[in-house]
Amino acid sequence: MKKRTRVLVAIAVLLVAIPLFAGGQAMAATSPEAFRAAVKATWARYSDLMMAGDVATWMNLWDVDAGQSPPGAAMRLGKDAIQKAENEFFKVYRFEAFAIKITGTYVDHEMGFAYGNYTYTLVPLAGGDKIPGDGKYETIFRRQPDGSWKIWRDCFNSNVAPK
Repeated sequence: MKKRTRVLVAIAVLLVAIPLFAGGQAMAATSPEAFRAAVKATWARYSDLMMAGDVATWMNLWDVDAGQSPPGAAMRLGKDAIQKAENEFFKVYRFEAFAIKITGTYVDHEMGFAYGNYTYTLVPLAGGDKIPGDGKYETIFRRQPDGSWKIWRDCFNSNVAPK
């Protein structure tokens, strides 16, 4: 019986120690309310930076292994690909308005997702009519080692039918 107790204690110690050696101390779970608040703050910052055309700072909202699936374009994998595409976009347009609405969120351990709708008004830099738009999104966030959340995968598409 004594040997069995020692074996059980050793197993318990290993179960506690494994996460420490596998990348640091395990993070506490994020409540659904805290995750929704983090997403709300991210979307507010996201919108502000899009309005300012500040792609370099906007990229700080993205995970190091980010991916983006925009409408009518190939998937962009990696922050460099996303940043390049956004820089090209801002050579042609600026935002007059940009807003993101959260319909729902879900969080489970190190991943969470949000979905909802967005609206915008684009102004062509070369002149011409303003372009209003709206669409929907589903975004997966990944928790960072410091406990913050960054955009890991983002998929969005327009509600406006192609002409």
